[in-house]
Amino acid sequence: MSHLRILFLLAVGLLLGVSPMLAANYAVGTCKPSLPSYATISAAVSGVPPFSTVLVCPGTYPEQVTIAQPLTLKGITSANAGQAVITVPPSGLTVVTSSTGNSVAPQVDVTAGPVNISDITVDGAGNTVPGGSWFAGFLYNDGSSGTVNEVTVRNMAASGLGVGVWAENSGATNESVTIENSSFHDIDGSVVITFGSTLLATVKGNTVQGGQYQVSVHSGGSVTANVLNDGTFLGIFVGSPITVSGNIVNNPIVGIEAFGGVTVTSNKISNASYGVVDDGGGNTYKSNTITKAGVGIEFNCRTPTVLSNTINDATTGLKDVPASFSSPNSFNNVVTLRTGGCGSAPMSPKAPHSGPMLAPAH
Repeated sequence: MSHLRILFLLAVGLLLGVSPMLAANYAVGTCKPSLPSYATISAAVSGVPPFSTVLVCPGTYPEQVTIAQPLTLKGITSANAGQAVITVPPSGLTVVTSSTGNSVAPQVDVTAGPVNISDITVDGAGNTVPGGSWFAGFLYNDGSSGTVNEVTVRNMAASGLGVGVWAENSGATNESVTIENSSFHDIDGSVVITFGSTLLATVKGNTVQGGQYQVSVHSGGSVTANVLNDGTFLGIFVGSPITVSGNIVNNPIVGIEAFGGVTVTSNKISNASYGVVDDGGGNTYKSNTITKAGVGIEFNCRTPTVLSNTINDATTGLKDVPASFSSPNSFNNVVTLRTGGCGSAPMSPKAPHSGPMLAPAH
């Protein structure tokens, strides 16, 4: 065997021996005695090598967690317990400035990627966030990426500025964040909010109870197969060209509101003052079912593509519709199928809302 080949095999052997140490499993708590362990989540995520997996034992962890390297954070079961809960530390939360210029106090602040988080509960009860600052369960800040899967976020109350997951990216490098299969409740602001033309945000399969603006998307991506109940104002707000499909939205004031270039298909909206509100050019609304609404679809005198929707039990099916509009839709038990009154230019939005509230830049 040649000298160079021997050296090559030795180098491979060394790499194979070292790599498990560089990306191994670690524990928080005492439920995994066979693993290296840490007393706190913060100590673990800052102390393990990059790309490690941090397994969090059931228990309560009063701390603000900052994750500044790629890793996996996962809650696990032990004996008959299965919930790892991050709560507000007694010292309170540090406020950070997001790339959009907003002041945010996050319980989990992610600044790298990919950071994948699952089976973790974030509970914001008892917070003392300064007035005017947002309060977020998870913040994926500029330059971060990853997946939030099967988490619970609850009790995020901050005078209307509570947020479940906040994700944004303003850099030149594209990043992606997926928020899926999770439970959100008792949140007084936006349950999920995303920003940035270089962020691809996937919001799918989540269950939401309450919140003023349940899902607000100002980035690329998609909103699919979520179940949104009892929003105090708006179910889904979309400020950028994405796809919104297969969602169930119950009991909002406005079910779905969209600006230009949005495709809204196969959603089910019920018991809304406005089922759908069009606020921009080039939107498509197709095969949606709107039941028990004051207004099925508000055109705002614009010319979106509206076809094959079913509107049942509504006061007005299509409102503020240009006279030139003609397209097949189904109307069942609707008092007035359509209203017009449009001039030559789009009117100002008639819905009681023109976009999600943002805190002023600090």
